[in-house]
Amino acid sequence: MEKQDLLNKVFEKILTPDEAEQVLDYYLEHLTVADPPIHEMLGFSVKEWTAYAHSTPLDTIAEWRVNGWPNQCFVCKKEIVSDNYGWFPREYEGKYGLRHIVCPDPAISTV
Repeated sequence: MEKQDLLNKVFEKILTPDEAEQVLDYYLEHLTVADPPIHEMLGFSVKEWTAYAHSTPLDTIAEWRVNGWPNQCFVCKKEIVSDNYGWFPREYEGKYGLRHIVCPDPAISTV
């Protein structure tokens, strides 16, 4: 299977998110042990693949790639450095953002 940049195709509107999911499903169904890791074949960074694995929509991840990742936890409002992990992507107030797995302030509820 050939390598491609699936998120770029979504961002550039070459593929809809649903079409991109179909491509991703095809790759997952036809992956062999001789193939490189799926995220590499589809042009995802490890961080992007992590967000996808946590159910973040492809168009959201594509947008973050181009315009920058969220850098503030929507729960505690403290900084999140997305390259350092320790976060979950979640929908908040109608759009996706990042939240700490455990907010640094123990007084903040992370439920």
